Amino acid sequence: MICLIALFVFAILGIFSVSYRKLAWEAFDCVFRRLTFRKCESRLDERLKSKITGKLMGQSPRLAGVVYKRFEIISWVFTILMIASLYYSAAGIYNYAAYGNCNGPNSDEFCIFNPLGTYNSNMSAGAKAGEDLDLSKKLTVPSVDDDPSFGDKNAKVQIIEFGCFKCPYTKRAAPFVKKIMEEYGEEVYFVYRDFPISDRHLGSEEASEAAQCAYEQGKYWDYYFKLFESQEQSGKEFYIKLAGENNLNLSQFENCLEIKKYKEEVAKDLQDGLSAGIYGTPTFFINNQTVIGPKAYEELKKVIEAELR
Repeated sequence: MICLIALFVFAILGIFSVSYRKLAWEAFDCVFRRLTFRKCESRLDERLKSKITGKLMGQSPRLAGVVYKRFEIISWVFTILMIASLYYSAAGIYNYAAYGNCNGPNSDEFCIFNPLGTYNSNMSAGAKAGEDLDLSKKLTVPSVDDDPSFGDKNAKVQIIEFGCFKCPYTKRAAPFVKKIMEEYGEEVYFVYRDFPISDRHLGSEEASEAAQCAYEQGKYWDYYFKLFESQEQSGKEFYIKLAGENNLNLSQFENCLEIKKYKEEVAKDLQDGLSAGIYGTPTFFINNQTVIGPKAYEELKKVIEAELR
């Protein structure tokens, strides 16, 4: 099985050097023949065996002898370890992309993709790594008051999104909100509620307050999408500039920001989200169904269509 390891190693090295591509092909041919119960004609396995034991001979003749005699068993051990390593690496990458932690949504253990381990980007505001979170509990559908919305209030399907304007995962879901708006229109009643994770995403509370100031002037959704398009920017001057680009009354908008008119409104949304059991953004409540994280639009659509039936 040394050829399987060689195939993996030489295939990677072959990307950068032509000299390794021939070896990669020999390794592939050897693996294919072994899988079909035939001998490796290139004798790559024997050459590798001789080269490895030859290197060891200069360091420890005794160790070289053991390796030479048990070479097939040692090859199997390293092959199994390599396959396991590839599997767990792939699982870690998926979990990190989906949950912000390579160990999955219910873990705050060390993650190689986030070595500092200070926060899990799917954690709720104020929840640091190491704190106990009951992520298995069923979320409670929160109520809706005068939050920004679109669609018919009497629609069969009500969707409530809790999001953070500075969260990259909420940004990834923003195009889905636009698709829902364009595709379903009055068939759904969509509501956005603020869940600023300020200790993880600096400036998220101010962004939410700025969006509420735009809502005051009836220009919320344009401002909502613009905030996500320019997520890396923040600060009072930027929010005022964005207001000007969306034809808002700048004097009214600037005063709204200055006096922090909607600070309590944003704090109320956050508290309602915490009371509902939310631990990550974005979180969508589609009637009584819950979708957490930036899933594919097809997943959201599947739930919406099921509720519309």
